[in-house]
Amino acid sequence: MSVLLELGAGGSMVVSPLDSVHNPVRWGVGLLLGSALAQLISGALWMHQGGSHIVWFPGAVLLSALLVAPRGTWFACVAGMIAGVVIIAGTFGVNMFDAGYVLLPVAIAAPLAAWLLLKIPGDVPPLEDFRKLAGFCAIAVIGLPVVCAPFIAWIGRHTSLEGDVLGDWRNIALAHALGYALYTPVWVSILCPDSAFRRVVEWSPLMLISFALSLVALWALWFNLGDNQALRPLLLLAPVPIVIWISTQLQMTGAAVSIAFIAILAAKLSINGRGPFAGDTPQLTTLSVQLWSLAIAVGGMCACMLIEQRVSIRRTLAESNRHVRELAGRLIATQEHERARLARDLHDDINQRLASASIQLSSLKRSVETDRKEEVGHIQSQLVSLSEDVRQLSHELHPSMLRQTGLAAALESLCATQRHANGPKIVLDVVDGAEGLPDDVALCYYRVVQEALSNVLRHARARHVRVAVDLLPGHADLIVADDGVGFSHTESHDGSHGLGLISIEERVKLLGGNFQIQTSPGKGTTLCARICLPT
Repeated sequence: MSVLLELGAGGSMVVSPLDSVHNPVRWGVGLLLGSALAQLISGALWMHQGGSHIVWFPGAVLLSALLVAPRGTWFACVAGMIAGVVIIAGTFGVNMFDAGYVLLPVAIAAPLAAWLLLKIPGDVPPLEDFRKLAGFCAIAVIGLPVVCAPFIAWIGRHTSLEGDVLGDWRNIALAHALGYALYTPVWVSILCPDSAFRRVVEWSPLMLISFALSLVALWALWFNLGDNQALRPLLLLAPVPIVIWISTQLQMTGAAVSIAFIAILAAKLSINGRGPFAGDTPQLTTLSVQLWSLAIAVGGMCACMLIEQRVSIRRTLAESNRHVRELAGRLIATQEHERARLARDLHDDINQRLASASIQLSSLKRSVETDRKEEVGHIQSQLVSLSEDVRQLSHELHPSMLRQTGLAAALESLCATQRHANGPKIVLDVVDGAEGLPDDVALCYYRVVQEALSNVLRHARARHVRVAVDLLPGHADLIVADDGVGFSHTESHDGSHGLGLISIEERVKLLGGNFQIQTSPGKGTTLCARICLPT
């Protein structure tokens, strides 16, 4: 069926505006084929003794299609479902008129159930909303089968299907309920663009082999120990780890498929009188399998909804984190751009004007009286000192020598400006080849050392500081270590340390690197930044 179906992010069903979506013929043919296949699968699980059915899927196929089909195609969907089931029934020798007759309650009630499900309010995706799950269970898993089953059983008594094909109304209701519980969540999970199944599921042969082996192990366990009354409670719980495991791998789809396979396994064993579900009569055996499968299916839906919520929260957090990283990167890039502009203004404008003023003072100094020359000279010295400070500030804002002479020379100049008479001894150790580092990595390391030395001089009260840059295969390491007073990790989030450390960490992580800090009160501080290099 060449149509495009989607579930909106708010949880409502959305159909794309393609002409083929509104074509009733396409919907009718699609439901005919889908219902025929669903009837074949349901018939394969049919217990011939007493007309007992384990599960009936065509109703679920119809309901699932109605949830996404345009209203104008609903009649075609219903007609397609009836036609598919009737054709398969006729193929196996069942009276086709009688088969269509007993489908009338489902044909009437399924559109009403679909209309009620679509009216459930909420702006949360359907796989993450427990209110929608409760509504689905109440309407589709309980209400629809309970309403339809008595009418189907009553109609069946007036046809040739009573006894051989149809069981009592309880068996019919549970078969329909199990079909809705197993199929419709799979349909929603596959179609919903926000579902974890479509976003994070990765199929692997190992997973499929493991699932198959787990079913073999379960069959062997039930076959050999199913008659042991003492072990029956444990045997009934044996499939739960399989369902939980496959649910974590394939979410709602995996849970429904695994439960269906386990139900098939239980039914086949029970027909031969083996396994924990075997009863005194085929009807009692079927009832046990149905009730157990339905309970596991509803529990699996709840567990899968929790998984969906967790995956959605993790995806939202990852997306938010990505946006924050991008914003931090743009802010840092803008900061560097503004720093470069300010550095150029200071060097090309302010510093040049200070130099011009110093030259004018030199000329003025020669023409003023002798007793004023010393005062003019003092002003000129202050201008020269101010010019040097402006030059140094310009260099700190944008280290031009980083690009001109390389990282080692720029760090040496930075360390030299931070050395004071009463300050710590700063030792710089830069490995040969550091000049070949990419410009963004060199600038990042320069800023990290600049911020780290500023923190040491203001807070550490250290006597020795070591700055080292090392190149290793595939990455570059920067270490800034001091023997100062250190600090506790809780202090790194206060106003004195937090912003500087956050700036360092963001710069390193934006380049795909790792940043670590090792410190404790009285034991100094070591900053480590590692950035992977392109090969």
